[in-house]
Amino acid sequence: MLEVAALSIVLTGRAYGRRATLEVAGDTLTWRARRGHMETVPENIATTTHDVRDVTWLERRLSRGGIAIALMSFVWMGTESVLFGACTLALAAAWIAHRARRPRRWLGLDLGERWLVMRVDAPSTPDAKHLADRVRHCLLTGEVSDAPLALP
Repeated sequence: MLEVAALSIVLTGRAYGRRATLEVAGDTLTWRARRGHMETVPENIATTTHDVRDVTWLERRLSRGGIAIALMSFVWMGTESVLFGACTLALAAAWIAHRARRPRRWLGLDLGERWLVMRVDAPSTPDAKHLADRVRHCLLTGEVSDAPLALP
C-alpha cells in the first residue's frame, strides 16, 4: 500500500451540478463545492479519512436506456417495420457502446450528518478509487488518526 503521508492529490468532478474538488493530503480531506440554484453557497468541509463513516464508489458502464431501446427495437421488428427496428437497434447499440467506453463514476463519502457525493472526472478516477480503498481500509481495521485534524 502507498505511504499515506506522501499522498497529495486533488480529485475533480461535479457536485450539485457545478464543478467540485476534493483535496486529499495524507488523511486530510478538503471538500470544495457550490450548492444552490439562483444564489450559490460555497461549501467548504475539512475532515479526515478516519471521520468518514461509509464510502461508495460506483462505476456505471451499463446504459439502461440503451437496453430498453434495444428491447423495444426487437418488438418493433416483429410488429411494425424491420427497417425501423434495425435502425433503432443500431442506435441502441451505439448508446450502449458509448456508455461502456465512457462510464459514469461516482464517489460518495458519508460524514454522518451529510453525504458528499461527486461525479468524478475521468482523469481523477484512479485517485478516487484509491481514496475509496483507503477509507474502506480505515473502516475495516478500525484505524484511528494519530493527530487531530489541522484545518487548512
